[in-house]
Amino acid sequence: MKRAILLLLLANLAVLAWEQGVFGPSTTAGREPQRLERQIAPERIRLLAPDQLAALRSGGTSADGASATPACIELGDFDDASLARIQSRLAALALGDRLRSSRVDAQGWFAVYLPPPGTRAEAERMAQELRGRGVRDLVVMAENSAMPNAILLGSFRDRELAQRQQADLARRGFKGVQMAERPAGAEATRFEIRGVDTALLRELAEIRKEYPQSQLGTCGN
Repeated sequence: MKRAILLLLLANLAVLAWEQGVFGPSTTAGREPQRLERQIAPERIRLLAPDQLAALRSGGTSADGASATPACIELGDFDDASLARIQSRLAALALGDRLRSSRVDAQGWFAVYLPPPGTRAEAERMAQELRGRGVRDLVVMAENSAMPNAILLGSFRDRELAQRQQADLARRGFKGVQMAERPAGAEATRFEIRGVDTALLRELAEIRKEYPQSQLGTCGN
């Protein structure tokens, strides 16, 4: 009887030592809930939208949300057909001498899209149906954009990537998908805006959405 009690005591001591890691890491160390306990503030992890990421990179705000040095931002490139419209949008921001423009050789650009239906409401309904069928990366173009109410399904600098997107959507049963292009080398206008804070960057990002062929980034110099 004493021998049985002694063996039971030794077994309990062995289990306690194993739980304390005397014999090495526990085999459950990577499982729940221990794995969650080892995460560093998991509730603080968040994904940044492209505009937010651009703001951090450009100095609009620091990682902790504090104000930083105003940035220099480039917005472009705009062909002659859209130039008057974008100039009007920028004029409404009253940028004064912070705004400069230059003529550049535009990069090639290719957009995959569905032509606009009759009304904005129809465009929104079509977009909702597309999302329901698994198409997440889409934008209903603004009514004052170059393609009012068209449904943008991808914007590319490479023709082959655009063609792949168009072909993939066709294979998935989406009809009427088209591709628009602007050849490389055409002359265009690029805008440089200095002293950009977070609020202005947000406004510029909203304007950029009206022009799928444009890009918003930090100044080259």
